[in-house]
Amino acid sequence: MQKTDKLLRVMIAVYGAVGAAAIFLMMLHITADVIGKFIFNRPLPGTTPIVSQYYMVVAAFLPLAIVERLTGHISVEVLFTAFPRRLRAVLTLCATALGSVVFAAMTWASWNEALKKYAMGSFSYEQGVKILIWPTHFIVPAGTALITLVLLWRLAAFLMRIEDASALAVGQAHPRHEGASID
Repeated sequence: MQKTDKLLRVMIAVYGAVGAAAIFLMMLHITADVIGKFIFNRPLPGTTPIVSQYYMVVAAFLPLAIVERLTGHISVEVLFTAFPRRLRAVLTLCATALGSVVFAAMTWASWNEALKKYAMGSFSYEQGVKILIWPTHFIVPAGTALITLVLLWRLAAFLMRIEDASALAVGQAHPRHEGASID
């Protein structure tokens, strides 16, 4: 269990670092494009497809697992906190299971779409420059696959310590079960 947890933590950290690097590179790329356009009257060719098809996709999909690990996704807790502890545990279990199914379906669908884009050699053409965009289609299933694994791991940890269901609620790891938490 601890090896799996450690592997997930490393993968989440790597995905997060790549997402952060994409944001930094996007900032540099756009700045260089603006300087080229307004100072030298020569914008960088392909900036729009590179920014929208590479940087933004990486920045949006790879860090999904970090946000889940930190339980940072948007949640509405107006009624939830008023519910009895047992009902909150059941709802947390159901939400985690549903999230696993939804992200697994997204992984499957986006993987199949990525394979189609690869087979056709999908590209974008801007300012006389051909930019391959089929590789970016593999980023979505990579990000959704990792969040699926995180949710499944959280579900397994939840089921293994059902006597303390609050351990997986809103960023709280259960101190007695360090080997099963990714918080």
